[in-house]
Amino acid sequence: MAPTPPSVPSVVVGTAGHVDHGKTELVKALTGINTDRLAEEQERELSIDIGFAHLDLPDGTRLGLVDVPGHERFIKNMLAGATGIDLVLLIVAADEGVMPQTVEHLDILALLGIDTGIVVLTKIDLVDEELAALAEEDVRDALRGSPLQDAPLVRTSARTGEGLQELSQTLAEVAAAVARRDIRGPARLPIDRTFSMPGFGLVATGTLVRGRLEEGDEVEILPRGLTARVRGLQTHGADVSEVVAARRVAVNLMRVSGEGVERGDTLCAPGSMQPSGLLDVRLSLLPRAPGPLKQRTRVRLHHGTAERLGRVYFMDREALAPGSSSIAQIRLEGLVAAARGDRCVIRSYSPMATIGGAIVLEPAPVRHRGTDPSAVARLEAGESGSTLDLAREWTAARGPTPFAARDLAAALQLDAEEAAHVVAELVVGGEVTQLRDGPLHVAAPAHAALCESVLAALSAHHEAQPLSEAMAKDALQAALRRPAPTLLDDALARLAAAGEIAPGASGVRLAGHAVRLSAAHQRALEAMQALALGGRFAPPTRDEFLAAAGVSRSEAQALLGRLIESGDLVAVGEHLYHRQTLDAVQRLMRERFREAGPLTIADVRDLTQSSRKYVVPLVEHLDGIGFTRRQGDLRTVTQPDDEKPRGTDP
Repeated sequence: MAPTPPSVPSVVVGTAGHVDHGKTELVKALTGINTDRLAEEQERELSIDIGFAHLDLPDGTRLGLVDVPGHERFIKNMLAGATGIDLVLLIVAADEGVMPQTVEHLDILALLGIDTGIVVLTKIDLVDEELAALAEEDVRDALRGSPLQDAPLVRTSARTGEGLQELSQTLAEVAAAVARRDIRGPARLPIDRTFSMPGFGLVATGTLVRGRLEEGDEVEILPRGLTARVRGLQTHGADVSEVVAARRVAVNLMRVSGEGVERGDTLCAPGSMQPSGLLDVRLSLLPRAPGPLKQRTRVRLHHGTAERLGRVYFMDREALAPGSSSIAQIRLEGLVAAARGDRCVIRSYSPMATIGGAIVLEPAPVRHRGTDPSAVARLEAGESGSTLDLAREWTAARGPTPFAARDLAAALQLDAEEAAHVVAELVVGGEVTQLRDGPLHVAAPAHAALCESVLAALSAHHEAQPLSEAMAKDALQAALRRPAPTLLDDALARLAAAGEIAPGASGVRLAGHAVRLSAAHQRALEAMQALALGGRFAPPTRDEFLAAAGVSRSEAQALLGRLIESGDLVAVGEHLYHRQTLDAVQRLMRERFREAGPLTIADVRDLTQSSRKYVVPLVEHLDGIGFTRRQGDLRTVTQPDDEKPRGTDP
């Protein structure tokens, strides 16, 4: 078969209907392909898993057919197969009419938003005209009020070939009206099957529901966080170099282990989706649900090809009545890679039955606690909003967390160009602030609030510690509950440019702040400096400094901090040395090095006439500032000029 160029239209068609109503036989009659690939399926003449076939229409459109099992035990396989379907063939056997799985499949199709299809009355050769007419009436009654109530109906027999030509023609007409998938956005392929091929490695199959894939593309496999490269692509058995939505595709991957990759994972463009164990949704309960869905009920969520257990948390009620809908958060017992607008099916935990569906409003939300009217209002406002409105809601919800355009693209499933354009619009509108020197942005109200908080924190610091020249940056970060460093740096830079603050080496202060010392404070500073100079190489303790100040302990601590901030006192381990003392010891060590070469700890102890408890941290401090360089137990002294110590090579 020749490779199919991406320009050829492609539509994904799925089957639905009760077990043994002839879905697989019909697909085989149309395409010549038996979709029951498993030995057990062929032996039992029962579809257990998803099957695939293809059909080329006269106008060049290629149909990818997905045959799903009809038995109630395999509903989760049916749900996996329904992912990415553009139109459905609802199969009803003329000799049995509408059956329980017909009804459940109809519910599932409606919940997934699949509203285009054809009703196929199969096994028409087994009934007379009267029974055939009754079967049609039965089907129309079941479809009343559903998205398929006006769907065309075709009578067929896979055994005699009756109606197959009419069905093919009807397929062509309906397929021509199907809206084409978006091929501009980032690639997204929910995986419905994986296997390994000797010599080729891992192959993942599925329906490409968005974007395009090319040989050599880098991809992610979520929620596992694996990365891989596309080695090769096949669609309907033909090798292709590129494939676009919507097509069935087999992707041969390299640089990835097949271990653990399975149905339910998503193959996507790197960075385009964010896995989450939380989903904010609009949850709807079917009118025929057995009873109200109560708060914290455990359910089965079917999203794409994945099935996850989770619990439902309503934000505005304790229970949801059949036929009603509400905003809710589903807390999953595992991760999914979802996008805003995705449709999910909700089934009861036990006994397993389809009870409702959900539309994803926020694919990676924060955890809501109890009732949350503001979150409900925000999510409801975003349900019918434009892309720009959704971006506003998303950026506002992030608050002070910086983001890049690619994060917005992943959240809203936009391509890079569209995301950049939306962010630019928000910046121009003053709703988002672009951080300096980088690609990051933040919600403008959060940025403004941080700037106000910085000024308030500095004002409080100056009032509480009037003798402190500035507030240390780490203390400021702690007072502000540690905002993102990039965000705080940007806020400080803007406040400094506006002349409201004055950053410095020792910290940050308000621009108008100046320490005014009394005569008693000046005497205290002089007394502490004199104590430090008098102690020389055996410095006093902090308590001795505070006692020497002659003012209150709190004032003395502030003044001691001022001496440290100014550099008059230098912390060396637990000790405080006067800077002149450190200059003196460096001068003594340099002279000793010039005369006799490298020094030991004992040499420094002799030079300073002090003990090891002072000398060891002192020498380690000098190592740290680069004045000395350790070589085993010896220290060489760095030279400010070309002088060499005695005994060194010229």
